[in-house]
Amino acid sequence: MQENLANEDLASERTLLAAERTFSAWIRTGLAALGGGLAVARALVFNSQVHKVLAHVIGGLLVIWGAGVFVYAIIHYHRTCTRLSQEGLSRNSLGIMILMTAMLLIIAALVFWITLQ
Repeated sequence: MQENLANEDLASERTLLAAERTFSAWIRTGLAALGGGLAVARALVFNSQVHKVLAHVIGGLLVIWGAGVFVYAIIHYHRTCTRLSQEGLSRNSLGIMILMTAMLLIIAALVFWITLQ
């Protein structure tokens, strides 16, 4: 009986750690989209005005997509933490993850504003 409880606790802990790794991977993907959007909008030099506008549109869309990835990541992580807390495993990292995601969304908004300039 004790062994089953210990195995259950370890399984829940592994699930939480997997959720944190997945969250981290989604954040990394969102940051790549954010950087790609900024690079497309700012780093590429075009002679044609049509190409410049197209680059700004694509860059802006990449930044918006990156911000969407941040939101998806925190929603998915929150759902996993809620499910695990119902099973008795509690972790205080959710507040830190929400704060980090909020800061990244602010950065995404600033990058989006930069791409529109």
